[in-house]
Amino acid sequence: MATNNPNNEPNQGHPIDMLEAFALDALELAEELTIQDHLDNCDQCTDMVGGYLEAVAELAGAVDAEMPPPDLRARVMQAISREVPPAPAAPEPRLVPSIGDSFMDSRLIRVLAPLAASAAIVLVLIAVTMNVRISNQVDDLKVENVNLQASLDSNVATMTAQIGAATIADTAVMERVLKLQQASYELAQPDNMSLELHPPSTGSHSQGILLVSNDGNRGVIMVAGMDQPTAAEGYNVWLMRGQDKVWVGQVVTDDRGWGTVSLTLPESIMDFEKVELTEGDNRRTATPPTDMVLEGNLVSMNTPRLVTYAPVSQFIR
Repeated sequence: MATNNPNNEPNQGHPIDMLEAFALDALELAEELTIQDHLDNCDQCTDMVGGYLEAVAELAGAVDAEMPPPDLRARVMQAISREVPPAPAAPEPRLVPSIGDSFMDSRLIRVLAPLAASAAIVLVLIAVTMNVRISNQVDDLKVENVNLQASLDSNVATMTAQIGAATIADTAVMERVLKLQQASYELAQPDNMSLELHPPSTGSHSQGILLVSNDGNRGVIMVAGMDQPTAAEGYNVWLMRGQDKVWVGQVVTDDRGWGTVSLTLPESIMDFEKVELTEGDNRRTATPPTDMVLEGNLVSMNTPRLVTYAPVSQFIR
């Protein structure tokens, strides 16, 4: 059915010349379909075609029907029989392969087909092999990554431990340097007094020296060749006067048996008779120490004399 199209302008884009032939059914199929599509969307052309159809119907009704003459059929059939039949069309030439060409083609196909199949199988095998090799390499890289991570963690832990040990060692070295500085200061004072400390038995390699200021209220003890104490952290320093004992400090030795300690005395050392180094700490008892490792007689320091220093180099190794 045609629809109203107000935008249609007169005779613009309308197949006016073909509408009469359409009404008389005198168009080719493609032209007729085109006109029919146009009529479905154009009221103007649809009205014109309707007018043409009405005129055709009126013309057909205005003419009287006449019967054809009886001999018309015979004359038409006679005219058809007199026409010369057309010559048959020549067949189109076709390329017919020769027997040799067909034989060569089939032989070539038989030779190339296995080769192509073999090549395809080889390509598949190569692809599978490369896939397996790449998978193995990926697995190896994963294992190597895990090992590297573990090695890195181990190295970090080792470096952390070494840094900690170096810090502790630096602290110990600094403490030793400070002690050596103080001992050097005491040795450099010309009016200081010195006393060698000896083990109670001749089989021991322990030795020491006591440096005392001229007023007797300050001193330094340096020891060498000491065995590591079995229970205590170091060796205790005692000042003895008769049965009385006064604890004045503790000497901590390193793994080579060297150690030093500064003494700040509660009273002048000249008021005491002996100095002893023991391993045990029996400050809570009045019993004199029995595990003495070094001793020195302080009475000899009360005698006026020139100060003679024991060689300090023997205490530093």
